[in-house]
Amino acid sequence: MSIETRGTLLGTVVFLGMLATAFGFSHLLPSKNGFDGNAFQDGAVIQEGSIGITNRDPMLGRQIFEHNCAHCHGDDASGGEGPDLHNLTKSDSRISAIIKQGIKGEMPAFGKKLTDSDIQALIAYLRTLKD
Repeated sequence: MSIETRGTLLGTVVFLGMLATAFGFSHLLPSKNGFDGNAFQDGAVIQEGSIGITNRDPMLGRQIFEHNCAHCHGDDASGGEGPDLHNLTKSDSRISAIIKQGIKGEMPAFGKKLTDSDIQALIAYLRTLKD
């Protein structure tokens, strides 16, 4: 394969990746946080690009919750070891900070495991939980 062909192929792949991210197909892209890219089976995976793509998809947030939070907050988020997460009154930025930093002695920090897009999707899911 010639250098020109490789360059064209690489450019096409990058362009398609940017389109996929921009139009909400980013769960099809490889993960940067250690998951294998099966966003809806093995953990939520959103590739964040330099163009600031975010994800507020509650269905993706549900998958994130099931893989990272349900063991403490209950499968239905009604509580258990962790508190009930229905009808949250905290701001999105406060919830994000808690998820990222954790609560000393109560909840682990997820800031290194989840991307900002993962956390936004998780918050979108939490906002759907009503008593």
